[in-house]
Amino acid sequence: MKKIFAFLFICSSFLIWAQKIDPEAKRLLDTASAKLSQNSTFYVKFNYLYSIPGHKSISEIGQVYAAKEKYHLILPSITQIYDGNKIYTISKEDKEITSSDKEDGESLSPTNILSLYKSGFNITFEGNTTINNVKCSVIKLVPIDTKKSKSILLALSNNKILRVSENYNDGSSLILMIIDFKENLIVNKSLLTFDKNNYKDYTLTEL
Repeated sequence: MKKIFAFLFICSSFLIWAQKIDPEAKRLLDTASAKLSQNSTFYVKFNYLYSIPGHKSISEIGQVYAAKEKYHLILPSITQIYDGNKIYTISKEDKEITSSDKEDGESLSPTNILSLYKSGFNITFEGNTTINNVKCSVIKLVPIDTKKSKSILLALSNNKILRVSENYNDGSSLILMIIDFKENLIVNKSLLTFDKNNYKDYTLTEL
């Protein structure tokens, strides 16, 4: 489970060396990134499949409500809120809350996944394919510092993310498939703020 949140929501710093960037891959990512940034808010429903050799795969449905950099992530056992200053990771099973500052550098989160490519990765265009009867373009991001993972693959369709997958160094992998995407909807401000009063029985730990 920790791999899932390392992939989706925990900041990961990469060394910024000279990038190898494919022009077509950059064009596709620049266009998709610009389109997403035009939205004041968005909602995403997704399915993720996490696999590790020798273990049963985990498949669950998640949702994200976002406004610019702020977001509220909902998963079956974990909720995560980023209010623009701190990241709150809430474990329902353990009744624990972890609060941490947003780290500098490159970070993979629900709201910057389409800007992550701008530093710390070699980028290649892998060609076009069809996923669930949808035509899409596949772009491969290989971190210059490969301590965290081997690669990230982004499948884009109509300038939007259709699928994200990451291969880890230990042989595990994560596939995140977008089920629904809505733009510029009304997001309740309470979803983007953390209120300790809603978690009175929880233990709060600040990192």
